[in-house]
Amino acid sequence: MMTAFVISKVEGRLEPEADLRKQRFPKLDYNISDISVNGTKIKVSYEFAATYFDSDAKTAKSIGELKLGGYVEIEDTKEAVASVSKKWNDSHMLPPELAEEVLNNLNFRCGATGTLMAYSLGLIPPLVITRTKIEEKK
Repeated sequence: MMTAFVISKVEGRLEPEADLRKQRFPKLDYNISDISVNGTKIKVSYEFAATYFDSDAKTAKSIGELKLGGYVEIEDTKEAVASVSKKWNDSHMLPPELAEEVLNNLNFRCGATGTLMAYSLGLIPPLVITRTKIEEKK
């Protein structure tokens, strides 16, 4: 169960020569950078970035960016926490059901905070409306 969601880093930039009329929906990047375990708690550190471009072409020019970072805290049984820690140490991946929960919370919380940031810079809100579904390769 998620017990905390913390946004501890917020950055926004807009290129001085940016033509905001040409902006496209941002390219979103989610990065789970690390996890740490303390008893029955897992601290999942994340970074979220929304990068804005002036077109969809491969040669598109970046016109702005939003970045957020922080951590999510999850509490579970010692066995479940040990299993998550082992999977992370072996492959730097979270179990699919936990990754889904974390990513959907990142979409919601970073999207909401990012919307306020985007509004102040004149950028399109980085909102993802659909739920993320993750399946392991078979």
